Amino acid sequence: MDDSETLAATEIGWLQGGNWGAVIAGLAMLHARGVLATGVGRIRRTGSLPQDAEPLERALYAALYGSVGPRELARQKRVQRALRDVRQSLVERGLVRASSRRVLMPVLLVALPPALLPKLVAAGMVGVTEGLVAVVVIVGIAVWLMPRRTVPGARALATARVRHRDLVERSQLEPVEVGLAVALFGTPALQALMPKFAWDAGLLDGGRSSHHIDSRLDSSPWGANTGSFWN
Repeated sequence: MDDSETLAATEIGWLQGGNWGAVIAGLAMLHARGVLATGVGRIRRTGSLPQDAEPLERALYAALYGSVGPRELARQKRVQRALRDVRQSLVERGLVRASSRRVLMPVLLVALPPALLPKLVAAGMVGVTEGLVAVVVIVGIAVWLMPRRTVPGARALATARVRHRDLVERSQLEPVEVGLAVALFGTPALQALMPKFAWDAGLLDGGRSSHHIDSRLDSSPWGANTGSFWN
């Protein structure tokens, strides 16, 4: 069994888009479970959370006091804790780089060699050409370490996209499948599966408030054929 088969929807969302990708996947599943309602750029809970909800879903649901914007919700402490847990799980599985490797090591590798090279050349310890080649190699390693995903993480995400490529084309999806579709395909999946909810909640403009309903979103065949469950 490869990593893409064992990852939760919110984990795939984090792998694809970081904290916000995971939050969007979680909100999509909560909507598919029928426990969210929208205002103008805001969301609120309207029902009871089922037992099979993912940990991040539970944190999002629990943090919904009244009607709040999705970005505000994502900043709540319990949601941030759940997001750290999602990230840590991915780090432990070797799919995401730890912060120290992704940020600190590249900074050190980029900053120190160019600073030390003149001193080493002046001391006769290395030649100019050899020193420059070494600096280029080290900077290349630093650049390789900077992406959020590791090579196995990128491979798992690509495999998941292939395995679930038909999700937005199917007429009925379970809540977890909705989360997978949104986690993998982002805005196109939101527009196909839940256009009105996504627009009303402000999910299509990065979580900022939306004040108008765009009728073009409701023209999606999914919005027209699958009823209020998706919208």
